[in-house]
Amino acid sequence: MRSALFALAVVVSGSNAVATGDPAPPRHLIYLHGRIVQDQQSARPRHPRFGYYEMEAIVAAFKDRGFAVSGEIRPKSASVADSADNVVAQVRRLLDSGVPADHVTVVGASMGAGIALVAAARLQQPGLRFAILGACLSRAAEEMIAGGGRGPSGHVLSFREASDELTEPCPSWKNEPGRFPSLEAREIVLHTGLGHGFLYGPLPEWVDPVADWAGTIP
Repeated sequence: MRSALFALAVVVSGSNAVATGDPAPPRHLIYLHGRIVQDQQSARPRHPRFGYYEMEAIVAAFKDRGFAVSGEIRPKSASVADSADNVVAQVRRLLDSGVPADHVTVVGASMGAGIALVAAARLQQPGLRFAILGACLSRAAEEMIAGGGRGPSGHVLSFREASDELTEPCPSWKNEPGRFPSLEAREIVLHTGLGHGFLYGPLPEWVDPVADWAGTIP
């Protein structure tokens, strides 16, 4: 079994070099895994239907695209609220160190998507970027408002899979005027036929759009 603590922090500046030869500020990506990783305390847990969750391969895919990547296995008892607090603290440390908000992207899968949205609501930083996978953005955002909280803020790229029984049916995302004033969101519906398992590995169907949208591909 993998260690309960799995962390990766990598800076690759070669692909971000400017004309003078000096490295440009790195783009930071915080990866938040799905529930199965937390439940099994393994970076490669196995689901009876969807197969292995390839956390290390996902992190490596973003590292290879020039991100400074961070991710860890959450403690088994960690709640969504506590985990969101940790993300908020991590993002604020980056911002306080001088990293521009648009150089920070939080990618959350399944349970990690819920954590990312809560963090987005708590941070209220319109310049930050959030990519969520395997969650219904329209339903989640409305539930946050209905619960008396604030809606998410920032730039959100949402992926859901048409064959995913855990998110379908899901109303298509539509931001009514004034409903979420500091949220800019776009939704992509995939048709891989993999159900919720689409987020278990670094499929180019979602990895490439996230990397492109986050600005690390020339």
